[in-house]
Amino acid sequence: MKSSRPIAWVSFLALMGPWTSLAAANSTPEPKPPEEDAPPAVISPMLTWQFNTSLEKVREAMLAVLKEDGLSIKEESRSTGTFVTDLVSFDTKKFGVDVSSPPPRANPSYPWLQSFQVTTGRFGLEGKLVAGGPVTTRLDLRALIEVTAIYTKTGNVSWFPRYSNGTIEHFFFSRLGLKLLAPPPSDSAPR
Repeated sequence: MKSSRPIAWVSFLALMGPWTSLAAANSTPEPKPPEEDAPPAVISPMLTWQFNTSLEKVREAMLAVLKEDGLSIKEESRSTGTFVTDLVSFDTKKFGVDVSSPPPRANPSYPWLQSFQVTTGRFGLEGKLVAGGPVTTRLDLRALIEVTAIYTKTGNVSWFPRYSNGTIEHFFFSRLGLKLLAPPPSDSAPR
């Protein structure tokens, strides 16, 4: 008598065929949905100021002004003179005016809805200190600005970079210049 096992297996596989192909189809990963469009890169221009003092004095005064603003250096290369600070929040009291160039209006090709005026958000600084001689130092500086924006395709709100209009950089240069002024000579003569 012949065994009916081969026929049983064939019948079993024939019945399971559609189920196994369905299971195999379900085990393959589905294609990922397209990722959210990334916002375009925003790189504000560097502004430059020259100080008539040594690099070390400018660096020391710069660190003091950064500390007053609550900023700390997160990346630095002493050999190239470059640095980047962290970002801190600011409000209308900090600068008192709009600190960014207007963004494009939200549209299908630019789906980020943002405020046109920037008087609140987060800011940091990126720069480079260069010695121009024993008593001359150049500081190249750019503000890093972020505001909240709505991604209109999904409705998500996130931080979005913005172009600086130069207000933050000029504010920093002015404060740094005041720090570097020599204190007035004291009158040692009795009156």
